[in-house]
Amino acid sequence: MTIGETQKAAPGKSGEGNLAGGPVRRIMANAGKLLSGKAAGGVLSLAYLAIAARGLGPEGMGALVLAHAYAQVIAGVARFQSWQAVIRFGAPLIRAGDEARLKDLLRYTIRLDLLSGVASVAIALGLAPFAARAFGWSEDIRGLITVYCFATPFLIAATPTGVLRLYDKFKLLGWQLTLMPLIRFIGAIILWLTEANLGAFLVVWIASVFVHGTSLWVLGWRELRQKNQTPQIFGETDRKPDKAWLPFMIKTNLSSSIDLMHNNVPILIVGGVLGPAAAGLFKLAYNLANVLAQPVTMFNHASFPELSKIEAEEGRHKMARVAFQSIGTAILIAAPIVGLYFLLRRPLAVGVGGEEFAAAAPLIALMAFAQLFQIASLGLESAVLARGRAGWALTGQVAAAIAHLGFLFLMLTAVGVIAAPLAIMTGWAVLIGVLLVALLKE
Repeated sequence: MTIGETQKAAPGKSGEGNLAGGPVRRIMANAGKLLSGKAAGGVLSLAYLAIAARGLGPEGMGALVLAHAYAQVIAGVARFQSWQAVIRFGAPLIRAGDEARLKDLLRYTIRLDLLSGVASVAIALGLAPFAARAFGWSEDIRGLITVYCFATPFLIAATPTGVLRLYDKFKLLGWQLTLMPLIRFIGAIILWLTEANLGAFLVVWIASVFVHGTSLWVLGWRELRQKNQTPQIFGETDRKPDKAWLPFMIKTNLSSSIDLMHNNVPILIVGGVLGPAAAGLFKLAYNLANVLAQPVTMFNHASFPELSKIEAEEGRHKMARVAFQSIGTAILIAAPIVGLYFLLRRPLAVGVGGEEFAAAAPLIALMAFAQLFQIASLGLESAVLARGRAGWALTGQVAAAIAHLGFLFLMLTAVGVIAAPLAIMTGWAVLIGVLLVALLKE
């Protein structure tokens, strides 16, 4: 299939016949395709979390989640958000039928992904001794932490993610996202039945990361081969990269790196200041709220390609209206679920982790409420990036990170782990304000 044929066959084109809610419906439909697999992953994640919590207790589970959070933070810092560049610059190239330039873009983003993978391993290995002391990792698991460092490139598969989203393979991508939690779920059951220790859980967690990353590259490359768009990764080329590609990816990389302040970095800070047990409590609340966050994330992943198409074809005013409509719809859907989380906070904490995790109940309520802030911030960020204003998104993330970390450092020792979700909400509120200015500014 040539790029011209792909252009004719590609779904999601906005036209005059479907202005009344059509783009919003497509965003929600694509989010639903991702969610069909992600929901299964969310259930599996809760299940393996419950098994790990009951098998290891707050202290052991805290050490486990700190190891994974460490790998994710390193990967997040090293990773260029090349999937956003694939969508941002790839969509116009598909419409123009410029197959050669699309291959140039893919070659460029894949090479950046490879470079990021090498850098992530070097950074992870270099910082591992300091992390081990800060998080209280025992000598018997430090060798496995070293192995985990080599898994970080498999958390960086950004280009294939962009390829699958660019060609509306949301359902396939959604089911691919179940591989990691499925492996962990099956492994956790076996380990629980055999009364295995923390080291065995780490082995399963590491294996799941390798499978996750490998499968994503296989699916993305297969999609390119089917469309006859596989780029030449190595060797020289006569055509130079577009000058807009690298600045866009640098800005989105910095933005996403700062966005880590909202997820994995707080877990590391809580673990470093209050110890692994507190990190275990926070992670349980975080994962329970993540069941609600998954539709939010899928909404964001589905909205960016659609908003980019509308911006290119119908202008920013139409794109902004669609963005606000989709955000409002998502908040209305999420609000009743947030209420249920508040009412059932203690049964959820004890039901998942056991009585040792009852102290996580208020964290669960606050983390669920925080998802309403996240819906607005992610939806607005997609709209701002669709306008090509990655610099504004970066400014918002910097301001949000300063507010988040400032609150966390001031309040963590004063009020304990409850400061973590409050700090997350503070950061997202600041981000929303900046993104609104960026979207509405002429």
